[in-house]
Formats: sequence, structure tokens, C-alpha cells
Amino acid sequence: MALALARRLPRRVGAVGTVAAGARSLSQKLLRDSAPVPLIAFHGTADRAIPFAGGRSKLGLIFFPPVRDWVNKWAQRNGCDGVTVETRITANIRRLAYSTCPDHADVILYTVSLGGHSWPGGKPLPEWYVGRTNNEINATSVMWDFFVQHPRVAK
Repeated sequence: MALALARRLPRRVGAVGTVAAGARSLSQKLLRDSAPVPLIAFHGTADRAIPFAGGRSKLGLIFFPPVRDWVNKWAQRNGCDGVTVETRITANIRRLAYSTCPDHADVILYTVSLGGHSWPGGKPLPEWYVGRTNNEINATSVMWDFFVQHPRVAK
């Protein structure tokens, strides 16, 4: 829902954040015609609902592209130059940043090794259903800091 809102109303959204989300498609028209929207995303490598490497969801019949692919397309949409910096945050958390983006429209992906379809730093859900919940990072706090750094600017 957050991605759809950012795609449809890019001038009304300061930044968008997702956890365990998948973008099924980003059309070429959308990549050309939309204003940049900063993005922060968190995704577990063991997410069965939206596979990190892409493919059919184990919980449904929907096909998803690899998470890194749609994040890369979002960076292209924002006009980022394609240069990325990858940093290990903890033993199981990696941060991939497209930091050379016009209009401060940064794109950041936090990859949670062995993380499931859950909110990092959040209350654990039944592991048999959603997979592991990682508590090495608090997605809420990190996302809030990102939003504070990327306020909506009226144009």
C-alpha cells in the first residue's frame, strides 16, 4: 500500500518505508513520469510470503521479482546514479544504500539474514507461520529517523 501511494501521489509523500514488501512491477512509464520519493525497505532472506530472491510466494500464487531488483528500479526511478554502498550493521543485518540521488531521494535496503515475514525489532509472531523475527535492529526507529531526514517539501 505504501509503494502504491508513493507511485500515485509522489508529490504528496515525503518518503516511503516498507517491511517485507514486494513491488510486483514498476513500469517504464512510471520510472519516467514520477517524481522521486525516498525509500527505506527492510526484508528478510527467509521470507516465505515474499521471497527475497524472487519467485512465487509460498503462501499464494503471486510471483514477485527479487527484492534487490525492485529496489534497484526504485533507485533508477529516483534518478540515483547506480553507485551503492553496502555496510554490515550487525551479524545478520546488511544495509545497501544508493546515496547519490538527486533531490535527496535516497534509497536504502536493509537485508535481514534468515529473517522471515516479520517486523525487525517488533513483537515476534508465530515462527511456524511467518519465520524468524530479528531483534538486532529496530525497523520502527530506523524508519522514523529516515522520515525525519526526508520531509515532504512542497513544490
